[in-house]
Amino acid sequence: MGSLITFINISGCFYIVMGIKYQPMNISSYLCAMSFQTNIKLGNITNLSDARFAAAAGATYIGFCFDPMNEHYITPIKAKEIIDWVTGSSVVAEFGNQSLEEIRDISELLNVDVIEVNNTFLPDELLSLGKPIIKKVNVNVFTKEKLQHAITAYEKVADAFHVYADSETETYDCDQLVSLCQSHQLIWGLQLNTGNVLNILSSFKPFGINLVGGTEEKAGMKDFDELNDLFDVLRTED
Repeated sequence: MGSLITFINISGCFYIVMGIKYQPMNISSYLCAMSFQTNIKLGNITNLSDARFAAAAGATYIGFCFDPMNEHYITPIKAKEIIDWVTGSSVVAEFGNQSLEEIRDISELLNVDVIEVNNTFLPDELLSLGKPIIKKVNVNVFTKEKLQHAITAYEKVADAFHVYADSETETYDCDQLVSLCQSHQLIWGLQLNTGNVLNILSSFKPFGINLVGGTEEKAGMKDFDELNDLFDVLRTED
């Protein structure tokens, strides 16, 4: 049986997808990149719909999780298939408790732009990866003093810090995070919604925010209403 060839008409341009049946998603209003009030990272991407939506909207980063223990894990081969279809955003390889060798191998295979680590490597070990580094920091496991140390210990090798919480209960000192946002490039991975995001940006002034990709309803079909609403709030005035 021959390969299935599908022609996709996007903004007047036709794209050909061979071997898969592709159903166009509704991203017409985001084909021209927006200008946002902060940098946006859409992480944990597992499908082409999320990646293309984020890149077309103007997200600074799109992230793929290569931690097998994470529910959003994606194989390097599948990630490469998606990355090859996307332009405009920096590609982030997201890792968990993996070896330095595995991180290096996957990052080189995919030629990613940035590496995000959630591990206790020594600063010199991170430097050896030869890529810009985003260091994840779980605010729930540190006291105020230890959180400060966790960031300053890596400030010479990490280009940004992704602060997050591993549960719905978030424990952090607001004044400390304000100070850290002033002295370091912090990506806000704590609770965000359309109701609080502008207050977070004005109060903390983070370098960026981290959003999480979701699952497709079926191949090529995705409901982007929630992301649309958040992007609309973050859009700068022309």
